[in-house]
Amino acid sequence: MSGQINSLKELLHTVTELLFVRFKMARIEFVAQKERMVRLGILAFVAVMLFLMSYISLLFGLNAVLSPEAKVWVFFALSAVMLLLMIWAFWSISRNLMGQRRFLAKTLHELQEDVAYVQGKKTMADWSLKE
Repeated sequence: MSGQINSLKELLHTVTELLFVRFKMARIEFVAQKERMVRLGILAFVAVMLFLMSYISLLFGLNAVLSPEAKVWVFFALSAVMLLLMIWAFWSISRNLMGQRRFLAKTLHELQEDVAYVQGKKTMADWSLKE
């Protein structure tokens, strides 16, 4: 009976240590992701402000230099190029966010696998095949 209690204590100790390690890893990942998002937001804001200032300067400069017929074509072409760049930027942002979402889902899935291992639903052979 004493041997079973000791093995149960060891199992419980192993489970709690494993969960604490996984939770600490998840916390570190959350903090890092938050810091990346804040940094990305600040950089995006600065980039947008610089872009708007340079775009307005370009428009004023072209307005002074170009003939009336050329102004129409140049301004419409600039608008089309900016629209394409905006579409590309939104596509890149959505890809980045989906990648971060997959990263979080992977961490939570690994935590579930750890719990399944401790409960005896998975063995070490299952882990070696995965990697």
